[in-house]
Amino acid sequence: MDVVGWAEENLVFEPDYNVLGRRLFPWPGVDTPGWEGAWVVLPSGEVSTAHSHHEAEIFFIVGGTGRLDIDAESRTVGAGDTVFIAPGRSHELVNDGPERIVYISIWWVPTLGTPTAGAVDASGG
Repeated sequence: MDVVGWAEENLVFEPDYNVLGRRLFPWPGVDTPGWEGAWVVLPSGEVSTAHSHHEAEIFFIVGGTGRLDIDAESRTVGAGDTVFIAPGRSHELVNDGPERIVYISIWWVPTLGTPTAGAVDASGG
């Protein structure tokens, strides 16, 4: 059984995004799927680098709280929230809380039928 997690010793600083992370792939002995992903940690008081890209992306927030800015829209997010970020939308996460924010980021190249609207908060918040 292979297990990876987001403990400090498993994280690498990602300077392009100003976060700590652990990519899910490549995984020895496992074919890489049609998507990519990572465990991501944003320490308290930090801001991820604002960026946009051609991939669609989903954040699964599993710990902490902060503010997610997508283009001109801002929303408080926290553990239990799932956020869709459409391709081409500029986004940054602001950790203005006392704890680190931990989330799983999954991204993929859109195909026909992928939504292109703004962020969707699946938690109903």
